[in-house]
Amino acid sequence: MLESVRKFLSGKTVIVVAILLAIPFIFLGSTSLGTTFSSYGTVNGETVTQLDINLATSQVSQRLQSIYGEEFSLEDLDEEVSVNLIKNEVINQKTLLSQAKKMGLSTSEKTAKQEIINLSMFQGDQGFDQALFESTIRANGFSPEEYIRLVQESMSLDRLVSAMGVAAFPIEQDMLSMAAMLETSRDINFIKIDKGALADSQKASLTEGQAFYDANPFLFLSQEKRDFSYIVLTLDAYKQQVNVPTGYIEQAYADYLDDLTGQLQNRISHLMIEKSNYDNTTEAKNRIEQIRADIQTGAVTFEDAVIASSDDLASKDSLGDLGLSAGDAFPEEFEIAIGRMSLNDLSDVIELEDSFHVLKLTETLKPEIKNLEDMSKQLREDLVEAEALALMQEDFLELESLVLAGVTLGELADTVESPIAVTGLQDSESIALDNFNNYSSTDLFNPKVLPNKIEIFEGDDSYAFVMLTQKLEPAVQPFVDVAEMAIQEVRAQKANEIIASVASDAEAMLAGAIALPELTGVSKETFKNVKRFSSLLPSEVISKTFESSVGSLVSSSAFNGDTYWAQSSNEVVPSAEDLGDSVEQYQGFYSEVLGQQFSGFIDQAFKKNQKVRLKNFTSN
Repeated sequence: MLESVRKFLSGKTVIVVAILLAIPFIFLGSTSLGTTFSSYGTVNGETVTQLDINLATSQVSQRLQSIYGEEFSLEDLDEEVSVNLIKNEVINQKTLLSQAKKMGLSTSEKTAKQEIINLSMFQGDQGFDQALFESTIRANGFSPEEYIRLVQESMSLDRLVSAMGVAAFPIEQDMLSMAAMLETSRDINFIKIDKGALADSQKASLTEGQAFYDANPFLFLSQEKRDFSYIVLTLDAYKQQVNVPTGYIEQAYADYLDDLTGQLQNRISHLMIEKSNYDNTTEAKNRIEQIRADIQTGAVTFEDAVIASSDDLASKDSLGDLGLSAGDAFPEEFEIAIGRMSLNDLSDVIELEDSFHVLKLTETLKPEIKNLEDMSKQLREDLVEAEALALMQEDFLELESLVLAGVTLGELADTVESPIAVTGLQDSESIALDNFNNYSSTDLFNPKVLPNKIEIFEGDDSYAFVMLTQKLEPAVQPFVDVAEMAIQEVRAQKANEIIASVASDAEAMLAGAIALPELTGVSKETFKNVKRFSSLLPSEVISKTFESSVGSLVSSSAFNGDTYWAQSSNEVVPSAEDLGDSVEQYQGFYSEVLGQQFSGFIDQAFKKNQKVRLKNFTSN
């Protein structure tokens, strides 16, 4: 639940309040929470506002984009799912905030303002610039009061995470104790019954098998079988229908060359003089022309001139770099100038409404141009695939509408001139549709699949129209068909009776007071110096043995059905001196275990008595 709390496990969360300005707001309209409200209720007494909803929406969106890519949008999700994600984000953040206040870790408004004042992004020539601050945050959707409150909350959460991180530091003595526990060894004396081998060794007659069959008929039910008729549309089949027109490859290659022309990208840097910093426009222009002349004569480099004189604070630290453009990213005046420049050229002085600029072309990225021979195969394949996909989609949509209209499978087949395939009566393990893999046997054997009703399955590059034509319900199979199965069940039953007999005398057998029965699959052994993570015995057996006191009898079944009875003795617990440097190998493991335990504790503690009173939080 409290995802932000868990981050302390990998280090202290550093809250940079400036990052709040980088959150791309996704304001909610009728497709999300509907009407905009002044309040959405409370969580642990903390009021939930429209701003909280906007922030939660942006945070959820960013998190999903980090997983599924930048093209992902909350609108891709079912509306109820997206609303619940936003709701949970709000609850988590407000729960953390209330806990921070409860623990006395909240940040004062004065402290938050001091943090803002120290941010470089709000500094002017004389220090903190109130006008710059207000214009910047308002441009990003905040009012000054809202931004100050967000900084307060962010700093409070940082204090909470830091405090919990301190509480989770490993203690050396605890780590030594854990290492000693893991290095502790015991001798284990045990009886093992290999159930498979024991059962196979038991004698069972046909008469006994018949008696078991008569007493347990439902153990011998056949599987349900179904027969399907179907047609499949595949992309490969439609590719065979596509003919490449004469001259197409040559024209497509010409289009390819035209497209590459538009992919040429230029990177520029600029030096900017702001008109408002001078008494008049002429003075500002004279200043930038003098700087350009100094660069041209070699008196100063372009980069040094940017550092010394540019008024664009945003690009100054990157030596005026403005990034790449393919012809449409920069103002038209810039793009025209770039078109006349060669690499490392300077532009003439460019005048915009509020400023003057000198550009430098610093990089040109030209796409690789392949020749016609290299491109012809790709162009042909692209055409064939696109045309085949269009043809298949056209037929699919037509068949889909016919299915909705209630036509038969035969009529569908006639429409697309496709043969009807038949599976024959098959059980769920054997069923298969030729040339179509995007289904599961569960889909075909779903009780909702009805006879003579066409079901549609969609694959990545194929479609299947499937109709159930016959169904055989499970029935008790004749004894002659399951005789061997019945006899094997008798053997297993006899093996179970032997296991129960050994269980009652296991402790005496381990002590040697009663002899171990001489049966296939039954054995008795002793392993020395066994540790908790030893592979000598199944993990279930070792865990249960070490969880029990020395000398007590434990019984356990392994994942493969084998049964064990074990007693431990001669426990050796290493001292700190015995452990020596081997303690270090457990440090990472200990930290991971500690983190998991502490994270679980935090989740449970914070959720306890949680009071969520949200309103206006339903999808439309």
